[in-house]
Amino acid sequence: MSDTLSRPESTTNSFSLALKALLCACCLLLCCGAVSTQAETIVVYHFNPESHSDRNLVLKNTFDQYFQVSHNIQLQPVDDRATFAALIANKPASLFIMSDWQYHQLESSNNDLTPYLRGIKDGNDTFRKLLIGKAPLSPQHATLAVSGTEDYVYSLLGSMRLNTAPLPMQQLRLLTVPKDIDALLAVSFGMADAALATENSYEKYELLYRNEYQLLKVLGTSTPQKRLVVALYRQHLPALQVALEALLDMSQSPNGQLGLKLLGLDEWTLLPTTQDRGGQL
Repeated sequence: MSDTLSRPESTTNSFSLALKALLCACCLLLCCGAVSTQAETIVVYHFNPESHSDRNLVLKNTFDQYFQVSHNIQLQPVDDRATFAALIANKPASLFIMSDWQYHQLESSNNDLTPYLRGIKDGNDTFRKLLIGKAPLSPQHATLAVSGTEDYVYSLLGSMRLNTAPLPMQQLRLLTVPKDIDALLAVSFGMADAALATENSYEKYELLYRNEYQLLKVLGTSTPQKRLVVALYRQHLPALQVALEALLDMSQSPNGQLGLKLLGLDEWTLLPTTQDRGGQL
């Protein structure tokens, strides 16, 4: 009787052990697959000293929705210049969306960092920043509303062609706002003496706030500024080719177009290349 009862128990134990082993193997395969997928994710880092970073979450969600339709790519906005520079110094197999000004700040210490794409807006790869106010600024002090970082703003002001007396650089106070439109509103409502805004933003302001616009004047104009670039380390080009192509195709889909609009662009264009240097600015 005991022999009869022991056989099913042995068979059951063997089956149970086999089933557990099979499940463990499946879990291991799934885990390995997940790790492999995660390792293959291409990260696109973004930082732009020309604009405030309060929309980073919206920017990331929009880009990720576009990428994840057919690519294993994700956008990672960066909050400050120092962190962005440190990431670049590590030379990861990643793409970097940055301002042209930022690229030239970094290229001397990152010799292999090469631009491959350039942003385009209204058919142009350049823009101008305008200094806008209601009247010439006081030679003693002034408050300037800006949407960019302090180092970028002072660099831009230093080369700006002014229609009035020189700016009081030592007594200049910066009021940081999310967007150029907000900078212009700050002037209209007396919170700032002047604002920095692109020509495109100034034209948009005329459409949105016609009465306020009529009281504003252009006090200065920057030299032409190149639009955003996408850069990478040349040795990583084969691994990043798919991500470059995904960026180039953004203008072909609604999600992609929305992402471009958040960057102030209409499309990306491939920069001219040479055999040994890659993109050229």
